Amino acid sequence: MRRLLVFLALTGLAVAGAVWLADRPGEVTIRWQGWRVDTTVPVLLAVLVVVLAALSALGRLVRAVFGAPGRWFQSRRLGRQRKGYTALADGLAAAASGDALRTTKLARKADRLLNDPAVTGLLTAQAAQLSGDDDQLRRRYEAMTGRKETAFLGHKGLAELALKQGDRTSARDSAAKAFDLQPGAEGLAVLLLDLQTEAGAWAEAEQTLRAARRRDALPAAELVRRGALIGLGRAQECLAAGNESQALDWALEARDSDPLFAPAIALAARLLAKRGKQRKAASLLKSAFKAAPHPLLIAAWRDLVAGESALDRVKRLQELVQANPASPDGHVALAEAALAAQLWGQARTHLEKALEQRPTRAVFELLARVERDERKDETAATAWMVRAGTDSAPEQTWVCGGCGHHSPDFAVCCPACGIAGRLEWT
Repeated sequence: MRRLLVFLALTGLAVAGAVWLADRPGEVTIRWQGWRVDTTVPVLLAVLVVVLAALSALGRLVRAVFGAPGRWFQSRRLGRQRKGYTALADGLAAAASGDALRTTKLARKADRLLNDPAVTGLLTAQAAQLSGDDDQLRRRYEAMTGRKETAFLGHKGLAELALKQGDRTSARDSAAKAFDLQPGAEGLAVLLLDLQTEAGAWAEAEQTLRAARRRDALPAAELVRRGALIGLGRAQECLAAGNESQALDWALEARDSDPLFAPAIALAARLLAKRGKQRKAASLLKSAFKAAPHPLLIAAWRDLVAGESALDRVKRLQELVQANPASPDGHVALAEAALAAQLWGQARTHLEKALEQRPTRAVFELLARVERDERKDETAATAWMVRAGTDSAPEQTWVCGGCGHHSPDFAVCCPACGIAGRLEWT
C-alpha cells in the first residue's frame, strides 16, 4: 500500500511536470566549438536523462569488471568459512559421542579452514583429550587462557590435566586462576579447597572459603565443615611448631565453626587442661558430648586428670555419661573404668545397656571379661565370645569418602589417598 502511494505520487509529479513544460515549450540554443544546436527545453531534458542513465550503466559495468577478482576471493573465503564452521559443528558432535578419530580429523579440518585458534580451540582441546595427547592438550588449554571468553575453560582444563599427571602444585595454581574467574563453577571450590588443604596453604584456603561463602559456591554445611577443618589444620601446624597458645586459639576457632567437630573439641580440651583450665575443658567436652557423643570426647575426658585412682575415674566418667545416657560409647567407657575398679555389677549394668544400644564386638569381649574376672565362669565367657563372632555390629571408625579407607584416627587428609576432608565417622 505504501509503495502504491509512492508510485502514484511520483506519477502525479511526472505528469504535472510534463504538463508544465508543455505549457512553456521555450527554446534552447547551444554553441560550442563552431557547433550550434537548436532544440526545445523538453527535448534537452530528455537527452540529459538519457545521458545520465548511460553514464550510470557504464559505471556499473566498470565496477563489475574491476570488482570481479575481489568478489571471487570473497566468495572463496566465505566458502572456506562455511566449510570450516560445518567441520567445527560436526567435530563437536563427534566429541560429544566420544569418537576420538573423527573428532581429531574434523578438528584439523576446522583449524585449517578457519585458521583461528580462538574459535577452534575448544574442539581441538577435546580432540586432544579424547586421543590422550597430553602435550597437545596442554598447548590448547594454554592458548585458551589468552582469551577472556575461554580463559576459564583453559585454566580449569590445565588444572584437570595437572591432576591427571599427579602435579598437584600446578593443579592448585590453575584451579585458583579458574576460581578467580568463575567462583561459582560447580565443583571448583571443593577441588581448590582440597588442594590448598593438602598443601597446608591455610591462608589461601581461608580466602577461598570466604569467596565461596560470598558467591554461595558451597552448601552451608560444607562451609561449616571446611571452616572447622582449616582451623584444626592450623592448630595442628602450630602444635607441631611448639606454639600451644596459638594452637589453642585455632582449635577453639575450629570448634566455633562447627560446635560438633569432635577432633577440634578434643584438642582444645587437652590444651586447656595443659594450661590448668580443667574446669573449662570439662565444660567444653560435656556440652559437646551431650549434643553429639564421640569416643574422642571420652578419651579427652579421661585425660583431663592424670594419676587418679580407678574409683575416682569411675565417678568422673559417670558425670560425662549422665550428660547423654543414650550413648553406647559412654556406657562402654564407664564399664571399662568399672572393670578396672573391680566394680563388677556396675560394669555388667553398663555393658548390658551398651548391648541394647549397639552390640559391638568390644561389648561382647568386655562381657566375657566380666564373667572371667568376677565369676571365673569360662563357659559363660566362651558363650559371649561366640556371640561376638556371630551377633556383633560393626565398630564405628573413620572412613574416607574418597577411597573407602578405614582409619582408627582422624586426620585432615586421608592417610591412604591424601585427599583432604573426606574422613567421616561411620
